[in-house]
Amino acid sequence: MCGIFGYATFGHPLTRREIITLLVNGLRRLEYRGYDSAGIAIDSGTEENRGAALILREKGNIDALVKYIDETLASEKIPDDVVFRSHFGMAHTHWATHGGPCRQNSHPHTSDPSNQFVVVHNGIITNYKTL
Repeated sequence: MCGIFGYATFGHPLTRREIITLLVNGLRRLEYRGYDSAGIAIDSGTEENRGAALILREKGNIDALVKYIDETLASEKIPDDVVFRSHFGMAHTHWATHGGPCRQNSHPHTSDPSNQFVVVHNGIITNYKTL
């Protein structure tokens, strides 16, 4: 089983850290469903990548994801106090059905290296090679 949690706001200012906390808390409510990896997608919030998604995903439990998020924000000097007036984020717990549990196999998945299009899904996409 997997779980999907989304969060959208318009005109309600929140910091990146508050948005991450909301998404992680949403995932924690889905932990009972069983999973082997988890991830989130949020607005990158940078001038050079305006509108692109920041994808953070990790093998293991939600605590492992939180540790990875904190390490990534610190190592890449991504401020967590940036305020977003409008925002959409998504989070996903994943159970690997094709391939083993790993960061690359975790959700969210992206369309290309620029993360222009982001998707999470439950179930098996049998025609994934065609897509």
